[in-house]
Amino acid sequence: MYLVFDIGGTNMRIATSLDGKTLSATKIVPTPKDFEQGVQTFKQVADELTNGQKIKAVAAGVTGALDKEKTTQLTSPHVGGWIGKPLKGELERLFNCPIFLENDANLAALGEATYGAGAGHHIVAFLTISTGVGGARIVNQKIDENSLGFEPGHQIIVIDGSPCNCGGKGHLESYVSGSGIERVYGKKAEHINDPQIWDKIARYLAVGLQNTTVFWSPDVIVLGGSVMKSLPLENTKAYLDELLTIFPKPPDVVVGKIGDSAGLYGALALLNLS
Repeated sequence: MYLVFDIGGTNMRIATSLDGKTLSATKIVPTPKDFEQGVQTFKQVADELTNGQKIKAVAAGVTGALDKEKTTQLTSPHVGGWIGKPLKGELERLFNCPIFLENDANLAALGEATYGAGAGHHIVAFLTISTGVGGARIVNQKIDENSLGFEPGHQIIVIDGSPCNCGGKGHLESYVSGSGIERVYGKKAEHINDPQIWDKIARYLAVGLQNTTVFWSPDVIVLGGSVMKSLPLENTKAYLDELLTIFPKPPDVVVGKIGDSAGLYGALALLNLS
């Protein structure tokens, strides 16, 4: 029995796997803002899903940047109460087995590159457009090497622009994420029906994808996250085609295939790589 987590800014997805390759049971709960409460939630849901069976290993994706040893969150714009807390140590204490932590967007990227829309491509750029904006570069079904993780959502697209949850200004996340959209327009993304607003958001996303393309040079860009259920992809692709002038044509831009389960499948892939 294996246990996998996807700890996002809004919800936590917790699942079991009998064989380390497929998911057997999943539960979604709100992400506690308090670290100690989060640990209690892990234990409660894990006991419920495993029914007392021995856990061989745990892989978890967490929102924000991790330290180089991947034991503790260094930053987390949406779950500030978890910063600096001994997450890996607490999970080791709870489950008494190997624990593997990774940024949640990295695992979602790995999931889509291995099991989803990026499968079969050598270099995959993945961005999740959800409560925030995360992403990663996957090369040959492995998370590309990095120092402190990937943060494409915090590229600056408007100098001195709208404030971001991280304390910066003008970041991509400020304009296309669920939290950014709500701050700018005063309502949640799923409640916005104005095509002019969505066209504007699509153009901001195209700017971010142009930057992502010239830095990462991917074969394909995979977009995931809840906001993509509303954002007009064809508008974004048209704007990207206008913006990207240094390459003959943009990479393929597609929506992820495995949706909200991408991080869980990425955690399974991480277990198989570890």
